[in-house]
Amino acid sequence: CRRITGMTPLGYLAARRVERAARLLVEEPDASITTVAQRCGFATSQYFATVFRRHTGASPRQFREQAASQARLKA
Repeated sequence: CRRITGMTPLGYLAARRVERAARLLVEEPDASITTVAQRCGFATSQYFATVFRRHTGASPRQFREQAASQARLKA
């Protein structure tokens, strides 16, 4: 796994989960953060927020708000 992706198996899995969560946060603005976390395989929303921030530099809520703000600017 490390040879192919440059990441450990758990690191790769976390990165894919965060990518999916980021899409869901934007595409489903009415879904709660907890629902998004559960749908992406995170056991708790607290752990999800920690991992998400580590990968994106923003909390899930901040990420969603930034995406919505950018969408409004484009419209």
